[in-house]
This record gives sequence, C-alpha cells and structure tokens, in this order.
Amino acid sequence: MMKKIFYLLLVSLPLHHHGYTQKRGQEQIDSLLTKLSKANEDTTKVNLFAAIMAAHVYYKTEEGLVYQKPALELAQKLNWKMGVAKVKDRTGRLYWRMGKFDAALKNHFEALAIYEKAGDNYRAYVMVEIAQDYLDNGKYDEGEIYLLKALKISEAANDKPNMSAVYDKLSYLYSMQGNISEATNFTYRYLKVDEEMGNKNGIANAAQKLAFNAASLGNNQEALQYFKQGLQAVQGDKLREAKFNGHIGFLYSDLGDYPQAMRFYSDAITSATLAKDVPVLADIHNGMGNIYIAQGKFTEALNHYLIAETAYKSVANKMGLAEIYVQLGTVYTRLKKYGEANKNFKQAIELSRQMNSTLLMPVYYSGLQLLDSATGNWKNAYQHYKQYIVFRDSNFNKETLKKMVASQMRFESDKKEAITKAVQEKKDIEVQGEMRRQRKILYSAFAVLSMMILFSVVVFRQRNKIAKEKKRSDQLLVDKELLIREVHHRVKNNLEVVSSLLALQSAQIDDPNTKEAMQEGQNRVHSIGIVHQKLYQGETLGAIE
Repeated sequence: MMKKIFYLLLVSLPLHHHGYTQKRGQEQIDSLLTKLSKANEDTTKVNLFAAIMAAHVYYKTEEGLVYQKPALELAQKLNWKMGVAKVKDRTGRLYWRMGKFDAALKNHFEALAIYEKAGDNYRAYVMVEIAQDYLDNGKYDEGEIYLLKALKISEAANDKPNMSAVYDKLSYLYSMQGNISEATNFTYRYLKVDEEMGNKNGIANAAQKLAFNAASLGNNQEALQYFKQGLQAVQGDKLREAKFNGHIGFLYSDLGDYPQAMRFYSDAITSATLAKDVPVLADIHNGMGNIYIAQGKFTEALNHYLIAETAYKSVANKMGLAEIYVQLGTVYTRLKKYGEANKNFKQAIELSRQMNSTLLMPVYYSGLQLLDSATGNWKNAYQHYKQYIVFRDSNFNKETLKKMVASQMRFESDKKEAITKAVQEKKDIEVQGEMRRQRKILYSAFAVLSMMILFSVVVFRQRNKIAKEKKRSDQLLVDKELLIREVHHRVKNNLEVVSSLLALQSAQIDDPNTKEAMQEGQNRVHSIGIVHQKLYQGETLGAIE
C-alpha cells in the first residue's frame, strides 16, 4: 500500500505551467520566428524572443538558450527593465527544465527583484517558478516559503490562474513531505478554482486529481475510469498522453493485470519519446521495473531501474533518485548482491535526509528488513520492520483517511451550496420576470401569453434540474456510507496482515516469554480486526455490541 501511495505522489507533479508553455512544438516556434523577422519595433522583438524561449521549455530546451543573449542585449539597450525581467524569467525556466536549479534560481531572483520594485503582480508568477525550482531540487522548506508568498498576493488580487498553480504545487509539496491530509485539502482547493475558471484543460486536470484520490483510497477501478477519461481529453498532447498512459499502466500493474499494464506502458514510452521528456520516461521505466519485480524477473527489473536512475540523475530529480535507490536495493537483494543492495539503501536514506522528507521511509525500512532477512540478521530485520510500521502509520493512517474523506465531502458540499445559490438566484429572476409580465398585461394580451409560456418552460426545466440534483445528493450520501464501510474493511484486512506477520515472527522465536508476548500482541491485533469487521458488517457505523 505504501509503495502504491509513494508512486502516486511521485508522479503527481504539479500540472500547471504558465500559459505561455501550454502550446509547444516546432510549428509554434516557426510561427514566432516568422513574426520576429517581420517585426519593426524593438520592444516587439524582445517579446517575441521571450515567447520563442518559452516555446522551447518543453521542446528542445537547450536550443532555447540561443535566444537569451540577443534578447537580453536588446532589452538592456532599450533600458527596458520589464523586458529584462521577462527574458530573465524565461531563461530561468529553461535552466529549470534542464535540471540546473542554481542557474534557474539566479535568473528567477533577478527577474523577481525587477517585478517587486515595479510592484507588478507578475511577481507572484515568478515566485511560483522559484518555488518549483526549490521543490524539484528537493528543498521543500524554501519552496513552501515562496508558494505561501505567491498565494497571499494571488488571493488578494483574485488571480485565479496563479491561485490554481499555487494550490497544485502546495498539494505536491505536502505530498512529498508525507502530509497527505493537507495535500488532499489543497487538491480540492485547486479543483474548485479550476472549475470556476472553466479552464479548457480542467477536464484532464480534474480527472487526474480525482483519480489520484480514488487510487489513494484503494478504489483502483474508479481511478482507472478517471485516468481513461483524462487520456481522451489530452489526445494530441504527447507529454500528457505519456503521463496518463503511465498512470493507467501502474494501476493495471497494481491489479495484477501485467499484460494490460505493459501495453499502456509501451504506449507511454512511445509518447514520452516523441515529447522528448526525460522525467516522464524515467517514471515509466520505474513502473516497468516494478512489473518485472512483481513477476520475479529481477534481471529485467534491474535493467529498467538503471535506465530510470540515469534519467533522474540527468534532470537532478532527487525524490525520483531516492525512490529508485530503494528499488535497486530491493532488486539487488533478490539477486543476492548484498553489497550493492546496502550501497543503494544508504544513498536513498541520504537523499531523503537532504530533502527532510519522511515519505520514502516506509518503503526504505521495508527494503532494509528484506535485506536483513536475506542475510540472516534477524534482530535488525525485526527493528527495521518496527520502524516500517511506525512510518507507514504516521504517513498514511486512519486519521489521514478521515481527513481525506472530509476534504472530499467539504469540496462536494461547496459544490452543492453553489448549486443551491444558483437555483435561488434563478428563482429571484423568475419573480422579477413575473412582476414585469403583470405590468405588460395591460398593454398586450399576446405579450402576457408569451411570457406565461416562457415562465412555464423555465419552471419545467428548473424542476427537472432540482430533481436531478436531489437524486445526485441522495446518491452521494449512500456513496459516503459505502466508503466508510470500505475503510473499516481495509483496516480489518491490514490488521489481519499484521497478525499474520506477528505469527510468522513468533514461529522463529525460541524463548517462551518472548513468544508469549508476541502471541499476546497477535491476539490484540486480531481483536481490533474483529471490532472493525463488526463495524462494517453492522447496521450502524457509530457503535457495535
């Protein structure tokens, strides 16, 4: 379960990039170069240079730096500070995409200084980019500082596009720190503002976020539906096609349908290769390695993990590298290369400490426990297993599930409230319309008849809409009760697994006192499992006999 949660958080990188990066490719660059060749105004040329650089962020990134020098020289010649800031900002984005975070931060901070001096609201956008530089470099505390600054400015200005970007990245940040409940909270805030904007990419973004939430709660089939819906919405965008195919492949792998998983991973590799996106290719090879290791094909798994390691290194993705080192440690253990396994586990924990992240800890200690068991170090194996339990429960426990469900219910409650408000506003409009119709009846019987017909149509539609919303609300209440029962069922299953593990451990202990203590612990866990079983099998969820 924790390995699944970690994967979902690792690949749920912020969806937003500023508008100037949404359209990509050689066609756009050629169009901008044509405009540049015909431009007469120097300020127009600077803007076109900046647009060309932006178009290269996700397409032949290094070539975009070719335009940095002429753009900057022209802006400085004009003594146009805002033009200099724009070029610096685009330069920072190019370096960010190349994984050169120090260079990215240098340029972004220089741009920010100019925007702040001018009091320009675009400074909030640059703060988000600075935060992303820090986040992708594993410096979460620094990233949080600039995200919260950007959020304060954006909310004060009611800048919904940037609010959406901040919510998205805060969701990712708190996920990486293992604060799942807070991450879920910002996920729904992101969804709410994105729906309010009616963003054309909202369908795909909402589908992906809802799929992550469903998968986190163990609802793989629901998550698959959302991901497939999102895949249809992003057809033609090879980068996003690759991401959605990769997500679907992972879920099929988690369901044990490896042929289907490999089919979607294969499509993902094709799309990511066309998009020339190294981070996504790394995620896909990571996922394919997981499939092979699940099938006991450790050599094949190792090959894919090594490809992913090289790719994550090339873009300085610390979290991806930390996760891959754990995977490599596990597969080397299976291949009985214990020295290599230990080396990779040490690299994983070092990166996690650098990032001050506990998210990877459960997977890390689970891998160490496997290595200790393989080498006969049973005492350390037991200690590492206990640490695995501690971190697993601290990162994703019953309270976290409760908060996630609460966030979802709050989000849906807000939507219902908005619908109710809209219904009331329409009723008010109807009343005003009726008053106008009564005044007009003195002038024309035909006008009265026309207005009555219109009124009847509006009332009929409103009744149908209210009936549908009531039916949907009733279904939501039923779904929530089913979800709570499912949570108790899954908790009971997890407790049975813990009880079985304690039984296995007890079988290897000779000391009768220790064995008795282990048995007592097993009985207690089993008792708690029975309580959860009675909860989800009972008529009421609030109490049991």
